[in-house]
Parts: sequence; structure tokens; C-alpha cells
Amino acid sequence: MAEPVSEERQKAYLEKAHKGVLTWLSKREGQAATLADMHQHSSERFLIAHQGFSAMMESFVAAQLIDYDRETMTATLTDAGRRFIA
Repeated sequence: MAEPVSEERQKAYLEKAHKGVLTWLSKREGQAATLADMHQHSSERFLIAHQGFSAMMESFVAAQLIDYDRETMTATLTDAGRRFIA
């Protein structure tokens, strides 16, 4: 049986994943991507999908790390997001 992962390790992994997804976004043209592309990247690279992805996106918006356009379903990195990954 696998040993439970500590809350501290979970938080560290989520921060690494958040920085990883935002860094990936920063390298895209216009520093923007659709939610579908972001979901695919986070799922493939960090194994974060579905509820975890939704929670991550909500935290990005709440912290103003991205601007989200509901009409085009596109997220764009903000200055705060660039500072977060620096």
C-alpha cells in the first residue's frame, strides 16, 4: 500500500504545477491559450485534470495571474502571472 502524501508535499507539487502551467502559457504566442489547450497540457504534464484543473484555473483568476475571456474561452497571462513564475 502506498504511503499517504503529506499536505506539505501536496502543496509543493501544486505550486510547481501552477508555475509550470503559467510558464508554458508565457511561451505561447500572445501569452494566451484556450482552456482546452491548457487542460490538455496540465493533464499530460502534471496529471491535473477535471476538478483539479477547475480549481487551478479558479485560483489563477482569483489571484489575477490570468485574464479569462469567457466568450473565446481564452486565458491570457497577466503581469502578476509573469511575476509569479519569475
